[in-house]
Amino acid sequence: MRAAWVLGLLLALGAGEAAAQRLPFTWDVPKVVEELEVPGVMRADGIPVKLRSVRSKERPEVILQHMVDRFQAWGFYIPPKRTQWLREPQLTALDTDRLISYTFVIQPNPDGTTTVVLGEANLREKKPKMSPIAPVFPGAKEVMTTDLEVARSLTYVLPGKSSPDVEGFYRKELAQLGYTQVEPGLYRRGTEELQVVVRPAKGDQTSVVVLSRTVSVENSHSPHAD
Repeated sequence: MRAAWVLGLLLALGAGEAAAQRLPFTWDVPKVVEELEVPGVMRADGIPVKLRSVRSKERPEVILQHMVDRFQAWGFYIPPKRTQWLREPQLTALDTDRLISYTFVIQPNPDGTTTVVLGEANLREKKPKMSPIAPVFPGAKEVMTTDLEVARSLTYVLPGKSSPDVEGFYRKELAQLGYTQVEPGLYRRGTEELQVVVRPAKGDQTSVVVLSRTVSVENSHSPHAD
């Protein structure tokens, strides 16, 4: 009887954890000691970004790894070589299901604390003009672009198309624009880099994310540079 009760409790706890994973994402910065006011308004392609800032007693490198682990645990898309080209550690991740981008910036303070600026943008709130980032597959829906400090991105969904269809489209279109495919889904033209991520979405739809960033001259000649 006791074994059955324990098993039932474990199953209930497991169900609770699964339900929690379906809740909207919430920020979790370790060892927060103070909430700070963020002046001004940040915008991404005309979309206002919700900003908040906190001060933490934790070291910057610990916070950075904690935040990356949290993004990964929620299954968000994180661009490759995420902080290499940035002066301050920062990262944007994309929830491809809800089309919400999350950005954090880490700023060490002279007193040993760390300021973390947190930004959240709902990419469904505005229908943008045609993307200046990369070609869009004909018939795309929910086309959204962002232009944040970290990187520029293009997202949309396609009904009735498969991953090979989209991948073939970008190989052809980007080659005509002078891009070279250096890895599957990774294209470069000089110091411009495009990362194309294609994933299944709800029903018969396909989710497409194109991330644009600038790489150093050295990295532009080395596909596998760290």
